[in-house]
Amino acid sequence: MEKLVNRDFRRASEFFSPVNLPLLYQIKPLAKHYDHMARYFDQPRLKAAFTFQDVYMGLSPFEAPATFSMMPYTELAHGVWYPRGGMYRIVESLVELAQAAGVEFVYGTAVAQIITQGKAVRGVVLADGRTLQADAIVANADLPYVYQNLLPPNGIAGQMKRKRYSCSVISFFWGVDKTYPELPPHTLFLADDYRGNFDSIINDLALPQTPSLYIHAPARLDSAMAPPGEDTITAIVPVGHLDETGEQDWPAMRAQARQIVFDRLAGLGMGDLPAHIKFEVNYTPLSWRKRYNLVKGATHGLGHNLTQLGYLRPHNRDAHYHNLYFVGASTHPGTGVPTALVSARHTAVRLLEELEIGD
Repeated sequence: MEKLVNRDFRRASEFFSPVNLPLLYQIKPLAKHYDHMARYFDQPRLKAAFTFQDVYMGLSPFEAPATFSMMPYTELAHGVWYPRGGMYRIVESLVELAQAAGVEFVYGTAVAQIITQGKAVRGVVLADGRTLQADAIVANADLPYVYQNLLPPNGIAGQMKRKRYSCSVISFFWGVDKTYPELPPHTLFLADDYRGNFDSIINDLALPQTPSLYIHAPARLDSAMAPPGEDTITAIVPVGHLDETGEQDWPAMRAQARQIVFDRLAGLGMGDLPAHIKFEVNYTPLSWRKRYNLVKGATHGLGHNLTQLGYLRPHNRDAHYHNLYFVGASTHPGTGVPTALVSARHTAVRLLEELEIGD
């Protein structure tokens, strides 16, 4: 963590350094994660149990570096923590801290363009036509989206099209008028055809016939997440990201994924779930692209293959515009709420240093 994730690699010499050579042995970046697990386990189920976490990074364990063994270790050694009030409470807490520091938020207005002048950015044009001037800009939109839609055309926008992107997910959020005590807070169903499941997602950009899926019941951890006597259930089904051919039938795949979830939960004794759903919100890759401007609807941003990690991942400051900065999943160190917050810390420290703000 200290040598790879918590470092802000501003120069190649900081990453490709003799000091980092022990990492080649310690975290095995040149070995495939699933193959590496064969050194410890014979049973396919155990190999799956210690590699499925790669999907959190939008990767297949059959191509992910063994470096990502850090994730199951973290889960087992340190636990998985849930913020009371739900994940959105993290956003609310950050907003409260920012407002206490004097930050002003403008809601309900999209940024249509970043204003550039020479080698600097000077502000943004909002969708309603207003212009906001700025000494520096920190873009927390998906980094490829910024290059392809908010900045003048340049070679980097073309490079972003050739990058590897993570997978996506079909998500269901259900409010249910009864409780299901047989359902724990976290339930993971792993596909019997483990390799074929990932091949279908990563290579075919499709929904596997029998996909792995994750079920979350947050009211087990926080009773405020559902009214008394009722329940809240989230189902997440990994799928391929958007195919530029446009041949994917997302309504059909959404319906198929929904039924697969119902069939799996019926095996836990929850066969009556469809009859007790009071309301449903669902997302497909089309939803992620429309609502959050995620290029290709890739929920984890740019992929985390070996050539898109560390210094090789897009940097948190633009190479041409010296006062344009980035945070989020598609810059270093990568995807996930904790990791994105690390990227924000790196960027904040760099911006303050380069603008000579503070001590």
